[in-house]
Amino acid sequence: METKIDKNVPIPPKGSKQYKTKFSYLSKIIESWEVGDSVAFEFHRKEFESQSRTSFSAEAQSLISKAKKAGQKVAQRVMADEGVIRVWRIE
Repeated sequence: METKIDKNVPIPPKGSKQYKTKFSYLSKIIESWEVGDSVAFEFHRKEFESQSRTSFSAEAQSLISKAKKAGQKVAQRVMADEGVIRVWRIE
């Protein structure tokens, strides 16, 4: 396939939400949840003993990161009996 040069294609403005990240739906949770609310995510067990954590959830980590960027404080706990990692909004 040959690469061609395109002329006069406008550059979209920064932050133009024309793309979606893997967990972009979590932004709606950040906008709507209140103090005391929680969200549960299925967790995955790590397979190697050399890894520091025994379980993880990429979705939970993404929610925590987005909440911190929005100025919200959160807490997370592994609920082994339920098979989930739960994230609470605490402030």
